[in-house]
Formats: sequence, structure tokens, C-alpha cells
Amino acid sequence: MHLILSAQDIRSITFGVFDGEGVHSVTEVASSPEGYFPALDVFLSEQSLPLKNLEGVIVVTGPGSFTASRVSTTIANSIAFTQSIPVVGLENPERLDLPTLLQGKLFEGVDYVIPSYDRPPLITKSKPKMGINSVTE
Repeated sequence: MHLILSAQDIRSITFGVFDGEGVHSVTEVASSPEGYFPALDVFLSEQSLPLKNLEGVIVVTGPGSFTASRVSTTIANSIAFTQSIPVVGLENPERLDLPTLLQGKLFEGVDYVIPSYDRPPLITKSKPKMGINSVTE
């Protein structure tokens, strides 16, 4: 079984299970990125699927919300690393549902994946320093 994660929207994450033939048990959870781990724990418990039984992780790397893409990709990489299983990253620019996105695909996992963005991220720009001596307009 492969765990599937998709968080292209900052307000929700979708989990699913891929068994090699298709996608099952798709669940969308309304949550901010801070709630992804607890939501994942609930999903795995409901599926009676311990991490040690996973054969791999599939994650939608984007495009979408920068934070949601980074957090879901980090979770997928962390699970893959700690369980010594492969991770697969898929881009979903058309925002297809998981069964359609994964239909007929064969997967070859890698050691880690990176998020994909539809525009340059602004995470490396310097922010103005604010302090006692700062002047604001």
C-alpha cells in the first residue's frame, strides 16, 4: 500500500491509499498546514494502516499554496526517510482528483521530492528590519 497526500489548497489536505490497482479511501480534511499531522494520524488509524506497513508515499508536489505544498512534501519525505520506503512526487496543474491523477500510472520512487510552484516563491527575499530605531511610514 502507498499513502497519498495532496495539499494544493491552504485550507485542506486530501489523503488516500493506492494499492497498485487504484485509489481507495480518499478523505479530504479541512485543515491548515499545522493540522496535517494530526489529520494524517486519524486517517491512518481509520484505515488500520500503520506506517510500518507502507510500501511507499505518493505526494502531489503542487502547484498550489506554497505553504501547503512545502508542508505536505516535507511530511511525505519524512515518512519515506523514517520508514526507508520510496517517495513519488506528482505535479497536478489541472487539479485532477486523486483517482484520475493516478489512473494507469506506474511509479518509481526516489529518495526525496521537492515542491513545485507555479510562480517564483518569495521565501528568500530580505525583509526590512523593524526595531526601535526603524522608521515606518
